[in-house]
Amino acid sequence: MVNEIITKLQEYFQDKKIVVAFSGGLDSTVLLEVARKVSQSVLPVIVKSSLVPAKDIKYAVDYLTSKKIKYKIVSVNPLDHPEVAENNPRRCYYCKTLIFQSILKEIKKLDYDFIVEGSNITDLTDYRPGLKAVSELGIKSPYLDMGITKELIKQIASKMKLEVVKKPATTCLATRIPYGQQITKTKLDAVEKAENIIQSIFGVSTLRLRAHDDIARIEVPVSIMNKFLDNEKRERLVKELKEIGFHYITIDLEGYRHGSMNIPLPKEVIEYE
Repeated sequence: MVNEIITKLQEYFQDKKIVVAFSGGLDSTVLLEVARKVSQSVLPVIVKSSLVPAKDIKYAVDYLTSKKIKYKIVSVNPLDHPEVAENNPRRCYYCKTLIFQSILKEIKKLDYDFIVEGSNITDLTDYRPGLKAVSELGIKSPYLDMGITKELIKQIASKMKLEVVKKPATTCLATRIPYGQQITKTKLDAVEKAENIIQSIFGVSTLRLRAHDDIARIEVPVSIMNKFLDNEKRERLVKELKEIGFHYITIDLEGYRHGSMNIPLPKEVIEYE
């Protein structure tokens, strides 16, 4: 099954000139590495934005540099656009539109066949208005076209012996702010700093800090929640998170859930997409 999927992806890229929207995560890394084997040329493009954690951008750059792969960085500031900063439920649609319009503008003079991005079938189980923007702009999504799930992508990465299979999934920092609350650089910086603090104190790799105004709601897997019972570390965490502006520090007893900010959305909003 895995070999068949790899072959189909190779056929998708065979002798083409490809631009890959590259984040350094599992999905885009597999696309990049498969394309490199069979494409005529491959250009990864990294998006630098206030919504992307700095360490994720560094990871992507370091990966490409270590492989001696030429790349482009496209800088965008989604918070300059009210549709994004106002943070309504369609925020991701506006943000993805801005990002891919910026990529298209940057590479318009280059000779390439198409741009690819890493959305997969598993993503369809969550509310993803950004997928509509991807489709509207003619960006190709090979995993969606071929019905490939996240689990299959992990299997492909393992088969190709890619280290990224061990990398925890990360998401845009805007997913930490409840819909309807204005997104600001100050809030994003506080979230990013807080997550780095949690990682440094407890050594956890899978976590999200959801910022409900001055309440920090920490999501980690239930299986590692007991780490937060260590009094010395807990007191240090509370102290350091209060220093960056959170007045109340909480652990979500349901644990980490992908897309938990979408839970309160009315059914009609989700069905609109």
